[in-house]
Amino acid sequence: MFLAKSDSLISAIPPESVPIVIVLVSIIGFTIIIERLIYFSKWKPVSQEDWRSLKELFRQRNWNTAIDFLKGMKSGPSILVLQAGIESSLKNLEAAEEEMLSAGFAQILKMERFLSGLGTIATISPLLGVLGTVLGIIRSFEEGSGTRGAEVGISEALITTAMGLAIAIPAYVAYNYFQKKKKTRLLKWKIFPVRLSNI
Repeated sequence: MFLAKSDSLISAIPPESVPIVIVLVSIIGFTIIIERLIYFSKWKPVSQEDWRSLKELFRQRNWNTAIDFLKGMKSGPSILVLQAGIESSLKNLEAAEEEMLSAGFAQILKMERFLSGLGTIATISPLLGVLGTVLGIIRSFEEGSGTRGAEVGISEALITTAMGLAIAIPAYVAYNYFQKKKKTRLLKWKIFPVRLSNI
């Protein structure tokens, strides 16, 4: 009785339903990847030449000029963190490190935007492929071997598996790439207060 109901429920699910869901998930996933690539491409580290110019301004205690110098550079997370520390040092030098860490935390939140969603997509995409595979195989058994319906069921199983993997692999690679970029930037931000204090 239960098996009969299960078969009828599976038969009621259109064969193209799982592939459609996978396509929608892929659109979301690749949109996130493109958006994050654009965001991370805007990161411009402080060059050695610019850092030397900044250090010279710091030694002269010429904070306002240093701030103007930073504002003239292409805006990026590193620049914003450094600028927050300098602006804070004008009021209280001891609070500069805390202000830089606070600004860095705000930038980390921006870096992590959509990454949890991308990680979820990397996880569920192959599972959706497996679901499509199972449904396709069940349909092929229902139709019987050698029939047109069985061929469609097997084709559905193979296609959904391939689609799930085609989404999961780039999503997983992109997720780890963005996480590494975030960790690398965080380590550099932690060095900023030390470099400022050594001037």
